[in-house]
Amino acid sequence: MPTRRIIDSWLKAITPHTFTPPELAELLMALGIEMEVVDDRVAKLAGFIVGEVISSEKHPNADKLSVCTVSIGTADNLTVVCGAPNVAAGQKIAFAPVGTNVPTAGFTIERRKIRGIESQGMICSESELGLGDGHDGILVLRHDAVVGDPLASILGDVVYDTEITANRADCLSHLGIAREVAAVTGGEIFLPAVDFIESDVATADHVKVSLPEPDLCPRYAARIVRGVKIAPSPEWLQNTIRMLGLRPRNNIVDSASYVMFECGHPLHAFDFGRVAGAEIVVRSVAGGEEFTTLDGANHKLPAGALMICDAEKPIAIAGVMGGLNSEITDDTVDVLIESAYFHPPSIRRTAKLLGISSDASYRFERGADINNVRFALERAASMIAQLAGGEVLNGVLDSYPVQHAEVIVELRFARTGVLVGIAIPPNVQTDLLRRLGFGVHVVDDNHAMVSVPSFRVDVSSEVDLIEEIARSYGYDRIPLDTTATFSFSLSVDPKLRLVEHTRAFFVDNGAIETASNYLIDPETAQRYGVPIELRNALGRDFSALRTSVVPSLARTVGMNERHGRRTLRLFEVGKAFRANTSSSTAIDGVVEMNEIAVLLAGRAEPVSWDLPERMYDVFDLRGLLERYLVRVDAESLEFRSSNDARWGFGAPALEIWMGGEEVGRLGPLDDWLIARNDIASRPVVAVLDVDRVLKATGRRERYNAPTRYPVVHRDLSIIVDEATRHADLERTIRDAGGPLLTGVELFDLYRGDRLGAGRISLAYAVSFTSFEATMDDATIEGAMRSITERLAGEHNAQLRGA
Repeated sequence: MPTRRIIDSWLKAITPHTFTPPELAELLMALGIEMEVVDDRVAKLAGFIVGEVISSEKHPNADKLSVCTVSIGTADNLTVVCGAPNVAAGQKIAFAPVGTNVPTAGFTIERRKIRGIESQGMICSESELGLGDGHDGILVLRHDAVVGDPLASILGDVVYDTEITANRADCLSHLGIAREVAAVTGGEIFLPAVDFIESDVATADHVKVSLPEPDLCPRYAARIVRGVKIAPSPEWLQNTIRMLGLRPRNNIVDSASYVMFECGHPLHAFDFGRVAGAEIVVRSVAGGEEFTTLDGANHKLPAGALMICDAEKPIAIAGVMGGLNSEITDDTVDVLIESAYFHPPSIRRTAKLLGISSDASYRFERGADINNVRFALERAASMIAQLAGGEVLNGVLDSYPVQHAEVIVELRFARTGVLVGIAIPPNVQTDLLRRLGFGVHVVDDNHAMVSVPSFRVDVSSEVDLIEEIARSYGYDRIPLDTTATFSFSLSVDPKLRLVEHTRAFFVDNGAIETASNYLIDPETAQRYGVPIELRNALGRDFSALRTSVVPSLARTVGMNERHGRRTLRLFEVGKAFRANTSSSTAIDGVVEMNEIAVLLAGRAEPVSWDLPERMYDVFDLRGLLERYLVRVDAESLEFRSSNDARWGFGAPALEIWMGGEEVGRLGPLDDWLIARNDIASRPVVAVLDVDRVLKATGRRERYNAPTRYPVVHRDLSIIVDEATRHADLERTIRDAGGPLLTGVELFDLYRGDRLGAGRISLAYAVSFTSFEATMDDATIEGAMRSITERLAGEHNAQLRGA
């Protein structure tokens, strides 16, 4: 589990405070940061004091024991029998006088004889104090420790563990928590010193950095320290690393870790002598190659993983973990320090696919501060120069092709009161934001323009600023009976209403709604439009955004048929995406569509001994769509046959027209999709564009009382060319029939040699209705004459039998 620990003395060094542990925990809880004490060394070391070994002699009755004379700052020295091999005169030690409780051992110190010599206390090791795992000898304190002082005065500290929400990456460090504390106390922030002397040798002359994918790594900075001496870290640094719950490594690695926990920016140190070609290239890999990380684990790199490479090979998984082939060892002489910013989703994906959750990836995937890159690098170089010596080469190699754009947000002071529920004076609002590190330019009495610091990646809108104001002002200061002003308008987005009605209709008619993945393979996507392919795809089958919902339904049919379910009524309301050169869309070059897709497959009727088997066909689906479109108040609904391959359908198909615009298509499922998904049946499918359907709906039906007068029915049988469309004939009949015409139905189609080559007979039932009077024969005959004349003139139709 990545470390989120905070050490109280370290926090106080950055922003001094006087809070007790419970007070500090309560303060941060009010700010939205959960904190608890995990190691209270002040309480743990109660009773232990600083002592000094005056002399150490071999025990006369035991080979492995020593008899020591110990001073604890009182008039009389004490005799202590010690079994540690490293005890020696002149050492400052941790001493447990008689009566001291040793919690880790579970006993209280008493006077007792050990091999004939009375021991008046105990000289303690790290493990006996509960400060670490060292069992090899006693803990030797620094030489300036004052004899007789409580041990807690030099080793006592409080270690907290924090729970940081995913959006507050800025709080994953001592500096980040210090900013929160200082915002409340009004205290200053004291950044650690950066102090080293550069040599005359330029960094740029010794290493080259290339960033071929600046969207994944917009900034990469490096420094070189030559001639370092690898050694264990000094005791204070080792102690700090242990308090953080980690194991000390060496002075180089521990320095990089220390800086990360201090300022929140992960770093990495390479053995520069093992960087082939003195070149760093940050690039994604094709995948499949083996890579061994610092922990000795072998990993198969996923496609698209961002790697730090030298001129020959990968040497680190960017933002996740370094490689064993470039680690710092006892033989390291030259060190390259890396400080970079990586695209958070890229790091998150790689870490998840590899099953690695490191302290670095935990921070990078939540969003590091791109403007902290340089400071973290300089701070690490300063520490390494102090602890490992060496020569810091001149200058920083800072490749920064994609500059960070400052976020500016408008704040309306009155809006804060509306959302929070109480009036907070404008000057208080601006002061609270400035304390949190925001830049504030007051425009007038009503609003201000606020610049968001780069470390606050979670703030991008006015409501975010208002949340920060309320949080810092104190939620506990807002009365419980406060009522914020919100609009609870019941108006519903027409598109959402249409989608809701769509789902209800198809479910009521026995269809099952599917919710499919928007990612499909590019070959399938290509058949329905120009696809948008993903740069960091999970795999080939999920590397393109779907260009239609239809392939998703086809895939579902294939899967269900393989599991024995061959009769299906499916629908899905979802998005599809196509590439477009137009810049008028919300995202340039991308068209986002909302589609309704319906599919029928298998038997249209249940199996029965007295009914022949019938499979779903185009007419079943057409009837279902007609009922649906009438339900949503479609205007001027019309189906037209088409031989053009559009909307992802082959020919022949039916175009669905509403309000003078094509809104969708209906037809058999494409043969290519059938083969692609191993579908045994012959499904029929329809797709509608939600936005186009919405434009053609909205007609409000009016109630018409039944007429009190007789409805007149007439049959009309005509002979026309076989290529004539029924929809065109029906339109002509309705237009010519006048206002009394209320019904037109095609009830018969006949083909025969006596009609002539290429001619067919169509029979229509037409109905006339009046709401004002009984219609006479002359009125009906006049309407029928008008219809036949128009049909003859426009469609070369002739009355059958005439």
